[in-house]
Amino acid sequence: MPIAIPTIYLWVVDTLALRRGTWVIESRTKLGWHLWKGLDIEEAVFFLISNTLVVLGLVAFDNALAVLYTFPYRFPRIPTWPSPILLVRALILDPAFYDSCRIRGSAQALDRLRAKSRSFYLASGAFQGRLRMDLMLLYAFCRIADDLIDEAPSLEVAESNLAKLRRFLDMNMAATLLPDSDVKIRDYVCANFATDVREGLLQLPITQLSYGPLFDMLRGFQTDLRFHDQDYTGAKSRSWPIATSADLEKYALRVAGTVAESCIELILFHTPAQYTDFQRQQILAAGRQMGVALQYVNIARDITTDARIGRVYLPSEWLKEHGLTSDDVLAVPSNPEIDILKGRLLREANIIYAKARPAIEDLPVEARAPMRVAVESYMEIGRVLSDKTYHLKAGRATVPKLRRLRVAWQALALGQMVNSYIVSHPEHGVALLSHLHYLLVDMTQKKRTALVIGAGVGGVATAARLAKAGFDVTVLEKNGFTGGRCSLIHHVGYRFDQGPSLLLLPHLFEEAFKDLDTSLEAEGVHLMKCEPNYNMWFGDGASFELSTDISRMKTEIEKWEGKDGFERYLGFLQEAHRHYELSVTHVLRKNFTSLLSMTRPSFLRHLLELHPFESIYSRASKYFYTERLRRVFTFGSMYMGMSPFDAPGTYSLLQYTELAEGIWYPKGGFHKVIEALVKVGERFGVKYRLSTPVSSITLSPDGRQATGVVLASGETLHADVVIVNADLVYAYNNLLPHSPRATSLSKRPASCSSISFYWAMDRIVSELSTHNIFLADEYRESFDNIFDRQLMPEQPSFYVNVPSRVDPTAAPAGKDSIVVLVPVGHLLDKREGRGIEAQSQQDWEHMIGKARDTVFDTIEARTGARGLRQSTVKEIVNTPQSWKDTFNLDKGAILGLSHSFFNVLCFRPSTKHPTIDQCYFVGASTHPGTGVPICLAGSKITAEQVLGDYRINRPWTAAVDVAVKGKRRTGIDRFETLPLLSRIHLAGLLVFLILLGGVYRLRGYGY
Repeated sequence: MPIAIPTIYLWVVDTLALRRGTWVIESRTKLGWHLWKGLDIEEAVFFLISNTLVVLGLVAFDNALAVLYTFPYRFPRIPTWPSPILLVRALILDPAFYDSCRIRGSAQALDRLRAKSRSFYLASGAFQGRLRMDLMLLYAFCRIADDLIDEAPSLEVAESNLAKLRRFLDMNMAATLLPDSDVKIRDYVCANFATDVREGLLQLPITQLSYGPLFDMLRGFQTDLRFHDQDYTGAKSRSWPIATSADLEKYALRVAGTVAESCIELILFHTPAQYTDFQRQQILAAGRQMGVALQYVNIARDITTDARIGRVYLPSEWLKEHGLTSDDVLAVPSNPEIDILKGRLLREANIIYAKARPAIEDLPVEARAPMRVAVESYMEIGRVLSDKTYHLKAGRATVPKLRRLRVAWQALALGQMVNSYIVSHPEHGVALLSHLHYLLVDMTQKKRTALVIGAGVGGVATAARLAKAGFDVTVLEKNGFTGGRCSLIHHVGYRFDQGPSLLLLPHLFEEAFKDLDTSLEAEGVHLMKCEPNYNMWFGDGASFELSTDISRMKTEIEKWEGKDGFERYLGFLQEAHRHYELSVTHVLRKNFTSLLSMTRPSFLRHLLELHPFESIYSRASKYFYTERLRRVFTFGSMYMGMSPFDAPGTYSLLQYTELAEGIWYPKGGFHKVIEALVKVGERFGVKYRLSTPVSSITLSPDGRQATGVVLASGETLHADVVIVNADLVYAYNNLLPHSPRATSLSKRPASCSSISFYWAMDRIVSELSTHNIFLADEYRESFDNIFDRQLMPEQPSFYVNVPSRVDPTAAPAGKDSIVVLVPVGHLLDKREGRGIEAQSQQDWEHMIGKARDTVFDTIEARTGARGLRQSTVKEIVNTPQSWKDTFNLDKGAILGLSHSFFNVLCFRPSTKHPTIDQCYFVGASTHPGTGVPICLAGSKITAEQVLGDYRINRPWTAAVDVAVKGKRRTGIDRFETLPLLSRIHLAGLLVFLILLGGVYRLRGYGY
């Protein structure tokens, strides 16, 4: 192949050149024979012979180098560039003089390296010459020693093997004092070790190494044996070798730090660079620490594998902090709490790696790039463990091959760039290395800092994500509580959700917690399903029950639209399902930073399927023929703060998630989710400063970069990144310098506001279920009043939540807590909102009274409940003005900017400021939009944008359907499609063809 491929290529190129007349062979110099038309035989033979000679010459050159590097006793000193005479001597060396033991040992070392460590096998190719050979032999020895312990059939055999290895090293130490030591060592190895490991032991470059690290490595293996020591096994109060962080570090130093130290000794031996004893000790110390970092990664990767053989390397004191023991790890190594400790171990590895990494630049020039490849290739295992993008091989996480190659290429490229610069600018060499050292220390040791303004769900989730990625994060919140609108109101035993009271799209919550190495359950968040979803109450006395139970929905729909109506309902669900899946995949998980983002083929081909240019109401009207059911399946647009007559048809996904996945409620209130995110963030190091309002964001002198914030107290805080979770329009107009963009945002259409009542009842109102919707008779007119006139309708539609129905802890025994949300228009200008000024079009004091009376009267008239006013012992009210004052919501709009087509995707304000670097946004008014699960998805987009700008790998997995895409299906789980034609069809087709043939035959006979 090496000869054939280039020869054929040259034949083809030469043929084309001759046909075009690029060159011509005179007729007197050719025989007139052709290999094919246009290619003279002389040309073909010339290229064949030339390529054969080139390939054979390269083979000879490689063979000569291999001989020089493999036999140090025959060729003790080799210059960097071997002379032609030396190469010829090596090439013509009689094979009878080859050291067959050395050849076998080298081959076994290479095979062992390839089989046991793909990362170091890849890195070994970057080292050159005899250094590469000796490093492979060193690794082979370490691997053999490890396997003799780990793969021993019993504890006694393992201890015996360990003693034999010590004896082997002792004999080598005393070799200079003993006559015929080489023979005695070989006899000892042959007598005590298996055939497949003998040469690996005997070829260890022992004369170039210190004995101390090798003996320390064996002491580390002794620790491995303590896991199986009979004195420990079976004891009631079993102790473990790795009890503390110090034990873990000591173990890592012994089994990995020693190997790194020996590798550096070989590098220093084989390179001509001169070092003082102090410099040498510094490099060796950094090498030992790098070995510790790599061992921590190894332990994190092999938690499950080690558990299978009864070993737990996570310190007992770490496990105790999470209420676990080592026995718990052996029982369930995939426990989410153990994943948290795995993350902690990887963070420790990164910190140690960061401190040791700059010392690579102190190594001899020839070894820097290869060492970078070795270290980075192994540390990449830790990165794929963090972002969960690894492949599994034999139960162990491995780096995908292309990613390994990319990491190796980048490490080599950095080394080549530095070396080239030093060669061309030797006068700057020292300065460059010093600067590079500083940069590496700065990049790896110094934590990036981030300030998050606002502790809403988007803010706390983004803070936790960035902290996990290594940022030092501080969250600043103006109120004395976290959660923003997802907070709680308490009154003597009653609990009310101030904002959201139902949990939709539960998989987005699960994904957020999984990305943070935990789960809702592990953080004490218990979700309770609300069944039915809603009771819908109409003015004519009828009601409709929305449910995830398909049989109940069939009954309800057929009551109003017959059996055909249910079939159309299934069609509506099918369309809403497409809206849901396409939106989650192509909108909620993707950033839209410019108009070009919408031209992504993956998104563009689905655009029309999302029906963004039709309203929810018009889409529902295609499936439901009665006004009643059209209202039932379109009221959900209120969650987006929009009229169903204006909201894009895409948002039928909200009805879908309720009907397909259900409505859920966190026990203890919606704020439990925020509480859990805060707790997770604090474990990653997030600091919260409550009751700390921010007055402005500070910028660099040129105004192009955010540098921190100024607090209302006058204190200035500096940071690398500022993330704004405050209301976006408020932030542009109050925290950032005034700009045309701020004015433009203020003029954009906003969502609605609400008058919200929180009632403490002295009894249970049994007529109400957990979630209740009361729809106005004048359905469209009520929405026009809200969104066109910014008023409260004469007869509003409203939502009533009774949290104590699903969670009795929300109210004292025998009583109910009730939350009522009445959608109303948002504030019109700065003067309006209190209903005091004569010129005000919005008299909120009057509207509150009117809303209260309307709600009480409507509930009593439609449900039959009585005496609600008299049963209300406490009322708390939120109005558009209080929403604005408490949460800095522009115009008091509770759901931020509107979600019309030209207010979403790339038209919605970006997650990053267009002209100010290091200033990012997360929350309801930025992409992807409003709602708690949507803001959670937005936190991932914003955090990943920050990490991308800093070129930091995200420490969580890409969002994919793991259940489907990540699972290899076999047997009855394999995806199959039915054949186009069944056997019956084929049989019928055969009969038809026979009959058809008969007819034609008869016609041929003239019948």
